Amino acid sequence: MNSEDRDTAAQWDDFAAEYYAMQQADSLPLASTVEQWLSAQKILPAAQVLDLGSGAGRFSPMLAQHAQQLTITDISGEMLDFAQLELHRQGLTATTVQLPWDEFYRQPRHQYDVIFAHMAPFLQVDDFPRLAALLTPTGVFVLSRIVGRTDAIFDQFLAAFPTLRVDYVVESPDILQQWQTKGRQDGWSQRHTQLTFDYSEEIDRDFLHDELAPLLTVSQQNDLLVMLDRIFQRRATIMTHKTLTLGIVAFTLTGGHFRL
Repeated sequence: MNSEDRDTAAQWDDFAAEYYAMQQADSLPLASTVEQWLSAQKILPAAQVLDLGSGAGRFSPMLAQHAQQLTITDISGEMLDFAQLELHRQGLTATTVQLPWDEFYRQPRHQYDVIFAHMAPFLQVDDFPRLAALLTPTGVFVLSRIVGRTDAIFDQFLAAFPTLRVDYVVESPDILQQWQTKGRQDGWSQRHTQLTFDYSEEIDRDFLHDELAPLLTVSQQNDLLVMLDRIFQRRATIMTHKTLTLGIVAFTLTGGHFRL
């Protein structure tokens, strides 16, 4: 790894335990719902599967259940340790490769029937040729991204204090659309879907204040207190309604075909 990659790996290593805890606390059935779509599309099961940028293994066990051999790769060793923990808990195994993407694709060629990548900010649309080199002739590259979120309570604060958007990721379908456009230009066949999850979650007044206040000016902090009082009405917690929309695109190699 170069120095930039080492810094990136160290940052993800430091965040790994917190990230894994958040993943464990998340009750949304992302993996099982993605599994249903991949199975319906006959993308899974498959022989050789790559979980590219596996992180803490949110999708790794699901992929392992449908693969003869699963490989997980990530820049962070700590993230991979948590991914292996998840696999071990379910009696599953995977080959682990700790490398940044720009080194992984340069390794001696091993071809996969399915490459699955969730979010994967390290990938760029110009990576299609590199992904193609890692796929079997009828292989499928599956890109999954969060393309939208709503939160009935928190969105009110983003609207009242637009500067907060600098500190919070506001997902949109733009990146996935860029992949689809580039894929069409390069002749990749595509299948896609959007999965929307509706759910409710408790939100804590003090937690919200402590998180937002340091990001605001003094006058904005006063406005924040007024908003909190109006919305929470002396309650410590209230329920908020949320949605999360996941976009999935399955790209088939030029000259390849769907497995029917």
